[in-house]
Amino acid sequence: MLFRRFVYLLTLTGVLLFQITNENYLAHFLLCLCVALPLLSLALSLPGMLGCRLELSAAPAALERDGPGRWLVSIESPTSLPLSRLSVRFTEENLLTGQGRSHRLLLSGIARRRPVELAASTRHCGLLRLQADKARVCDYLGLFSLPVASPRSARMLCRPVPAEVELPAIPEGRGARPSPLNAVRAGPGEDYDLRDYRPGDPMRSIHWKLSSKWDELIVRERAEAFVPLPLLTLDRFGPPEVLDKLLDRTLGTSRALLGVQRAHNLLWLDKDGQPQLHTISDEKQLTDCLLALLGAQAPLKGPALDDFPDLLRGPDGPVFRLHITPEGGDGRG
Repeated sequence: MLFRRFVYLLTLTGVLLFQITNENYLAHFLLCLCVALPLLSLALSLPGMLGCRLELSAAPAALERDGPGRWLVSIESPTSLPLSRLSVRFTEENLLTGQGRSHRLLLSGIARRRPVELAASTRHCGLLRLQADKARVCDYLGLFSLPVASPRSARMLCRPVPAEVELPAIPEGRGARPSPLNAVRAGPGEDYDLRDYRPGDPMRSIHWKLSSKWDELIVRERAEAFVPLPLLTLDRFGPPEVLDKLLDRTLGTSRALLGVQRAHNLLWLDKDGQPQLHTISDEKQLTDCLLALLGAQAPLKGPALDDFPDLLRGPDGPVFRLHITPEGGDGRG
């Protein structure tokens, strides 16, 4: 744009000098033309410049690592006239590894057409995000420009490639966390817990005999039943190549457990050392867990789960723990 403005100023200076030295019809015409052209260009371009919108999307929205992922950039304009020139800078980031790169897109003569495609970097697992910033659209002469509103970012889930694993024998009755069976009606002989009355408790849950004896309202609440679940754990830190192997083993193990209809828990620590526990009993819960697992940055070095033994115990004591490493998994009690 600076070059175009420089050329225009040189042209305008030449026309002014010609007007000063030659007072004839041609000099007047050239001066009027030189002054009117930028205004005419801006008037024709302004509706399209003001209404220019960008939209980002991913194709596909989810794929396995090293798959052919693409970003689609759609450009919308309210007028039938094409846009002259559009300049956009894109930033692509892997939210798991923290790696990123930039794209710069320069388009001329933009009319309504198929979206522009950009290759996505799917070399490593993670949740990829594409953002557009510093987008500007120019008039036909390239002398004026306006910023374009930044579109919503697009995301692409680059999943691990599930590794083939052989599951160890999992003992029964050693679970990772309780699961209430709320769908089952309370029947005769079931255990109940007693607690103080809280506003909002139904009247039918009050234990009237004990309430009259203790002179305060006591509520009877059915005790939760516990479903034992094996616990998968992983230390989510390291370079991208190590994380890829670790996540391949994790997804392969989880899929193998689902293949034998075995629900399980997955536990890891985030970069701040906070525990993240997810229950996986079907493909939807596995997908939600992958979004959480791949959507936050993993540090190169971090705390290991073995340093927090309290996190590795279930409601009734030790659980069956299967710790996953890049090389495989080992069953631990």
